[in-house]
Amino acid sequence: MNNKLKSWLIQLYPATWQQQYGQEFSNLLDQCLNSPLEILDVILGALDAHLHLFNENDLNWRIITMNNKLRTSILLVFCAFIGFVIAGLTFNGLIDDSPFIALMHQNVSFGATYRIIEIGAVIALLAVAIGGIPIAITLVRHAITSQRQDLRLLLVPVISLLLFAIYIGFILAVGQGWLQIPGLARVVTPGQLFPAGNRFLMLGLMAVFVIGAVASSWAVWRVVSRLDEQESSIKVFNHTANIKLYQFAFPPAVISTFAMVVMLIACGVWSSIANSALPQFFHASDGPWGLNPSPFLIFSLALMLLATCLSIAAIAHALPAYHE
Repeated sequence: MNNKLKSWLIQLYPATWQQQYGQEFSNLLDQCLNSPLEILDVILGALDAHLHLFNENDLNWRIITMNNKLRTSILLVFCAFIGFVIAGLTFNGLIDDSPFIALMHQNVSFGATYRIIEIGAVIALLAVAIGGIPIAITLVRHAITSQRQDLRLLLVPVISLLLFAIYIGFILAVGQGWLQIPGLARVVTPGQLFPAGNRFLMLGLMAVFVIGAVASSWAVWRVVSRLDEQESSIKVFNHTANIKLYQFAFPPAVISTFAMVVMLIACGVWSSIANSALPQFFHASDGPWGLNPSPFLIFSLALMLLATCLSIAAIAHALPAYHE
């Protein structure tokens, strides 16, 4: 294999790991790297290694353990889902208050693609919630009893959600006329010039959500990476169940990934039909906030594709470990 590529892959791993296993790993790479998927697996393995070191444990290990590989993959699927949600909100903003609403009521197949997207979003959200509940309960319990620093990190998603809710409340207050601010119109109807103040207000909403989502993902990643527990006792309806956290979360992660694939395809089909039905819409300034909609559509589809590919790669990375 290419020596520069091999050297780069080795450099991805922690320095302490390289010192102990670098030469052995170099010899292994000469034998096993035969496809791009194997290179991707090595890259994700480096992420496993860094997560392992967050625990400040010793380096008495030669290959990444099953649970660590599953943990990394669950975290990657979670981050991919957050990215997909951001893309989905951008996509939904493109449709909201647009001519496509009436067209979807008239065209059955066009409307069906959007229904598939909605159903996929609900399935993906439920899958992430079901898979993450035991981990969340364990994290909170662990943070309260032993890791107060982690408790502060767990407040990041709560604060982010609270700030987003406050911002939504501010927008609703403006829309209802309870707050009157110069430069902000109470209602902007389609075809009307979008005021600069309203544009900044909506851009601020997106910024609050994106920054909060990124900060929350980072905080959850850091806390989970320091969690040593692989199994937890959860009380359900007066019964105590011992749950292997990452084994339990893996099937919902697969379901969420499948839902993302279906939604990505449905969004692509929807975009193709929309462009054929109303091509003039994508060359005007009728998109979100009075801007040209084409960049929004391209961004949302590209981010959906990236998030879906990341999620698929994470599942493929963890699949052998799940069956061990």
